[in-house]
Amino acid sequence: MKTFPIKKAMAAALLASMLFTGCAQKQASAPVKNDTDVKTEINLNEVASKSFDEDKMNAEYSRYSFDLMAQVAAKVKKNCNIMISPASIMMALDMCAAGAKSETLKQLTDLFAKDEDPLEQQAFAADLMKKINNAGKVEFACANAIWTNESIMDNNMNSEYRNYIRKTFDAEFRSVKFGPVTHEEINKWVEDKTNHMIKDVVPELDPATVMVLVNAIRFEAKWANPYKDSDISNLVFHGVDGDKTTPMLSSKEKDYFQTAKATGFIKYYEDNDYAFLAILPADEKANANEFIKTFTYNDYKEFVNSRKSVSVHAIMPEFKSDFEQVMNDELKGLGATDAFNPDKADFTGIANSVNGRIFISQVIHKTHIEVDRKGTKAAAATVIITKYNGAVTGRFETVICDRPFVYAIVNVKTMNPVFIGTVNNV
Repeated sequence: MKTFPIKKAMAAALLASMLFTGCAQKQASAPVKNDTDVKTEINLNEVASKSFDEDKMNAEYSRYSFDLMAQVAAKVKKNCNIMISPASIMMALDMCAAGAKSETLKQLTDLFAKDEDPLEQQAFAADLMKKINNAGKVEFACANAIWTNESIMDNNMNSEYRNYIRKTFDAEFRSVKFGPVTHEEINKWVEDKTNHMIKDVVPELDPATVMVLVNAIRFEAKWANPYKDSDISNLVFHGVDGDKTTPMLSSKEKDYFQTAKATGFIKYYEDNDYAFLAILPADEKANANEFIKTFTYNDYKEFVNSRKSVSVHAIMPEFKSDFEQVMNDELKGLGATDAFNPDKADFTGIANSVNGRIFISQVIHKTHIEVDRKGTKAAAATVIITKYNGAVTGRFETVICDRPFVYAIVNVKTMNPVFIGTVNNV
């Protein structure tokens, strides 16, 4: 069992954010400051000392990660490159879930840990943030911020919720009158925290926007065993859109994975706590997006458990890609429906309004990754907009990623993916 101790987190830079907006049919009215309904359903004071089964929660997190990736892959073009950060999305939504109640709270918790105690999920998310911020030689960090529209919210946010988010997730709070340039201020914060990798993620805000919640994570790491000039050759990558000659990175690695569905290798970053995991479909004609749609958590578990210590000749391309997707349908497809429903959403643990319920109207996820001879840079952003509804062994293996493949940046100890992506073209 794991007990999560509250500890101040560092500032960071891969983004997940949350926008709360109000669409008043009449003039938006302020949340009722002393309304007895404005209180959290779960006792947030218990999160600091809450125990959880680490193995079980890690398994649930990986399940959610591959379920979400399948949802995304089902809705994008077959030839595009995808990358998402399950960690980014989870932490953003867990900060939202802290103020959710009833079925809304259950559905958001079930996204990440089905039928588990919401307090355990909160503790798990906070623990993940601590792990990120305490990474060794890699530059890996998390930051959170909340902008509230003082014209609507004034100072009427539930103080219990605000103090919890500030203490547990080290969130900055800013209360301003939302106007035509507010989104530029938020985007600048995001760009700074992501080392200029994520830009313009937040659209211009509706005047009735209530709140913008942002979680940012940045990952920058050098390889533990860097590539030499002699390890780099211009070779052909057989992409979905056709062949392209591109710099390919060649190395000898020591861990090989093989199942009926895929082969792969793992290449470690400097601290050896995080690594790049390549998953190459066994079907040589496979489209990576089509492959990941049916590559489940059980498939991933089998793949990870197939690890053998054997010399691996590994080849992969240098690549860079950006991805952006509105995630509403994907999250609904995993069961979180009430949070998007203006007649059912219950976020009264955050604030209330005489005009109606706060609900999520849009979730936008934006990511960036660069993999080259030096290492990896990655970042992501999730914007959640809510409204009032009225409101080695002597053997030798080869893994040549010269065709579409899947990858993940993983925590070596848990093998949980912080990022998951596909490369269909370079």
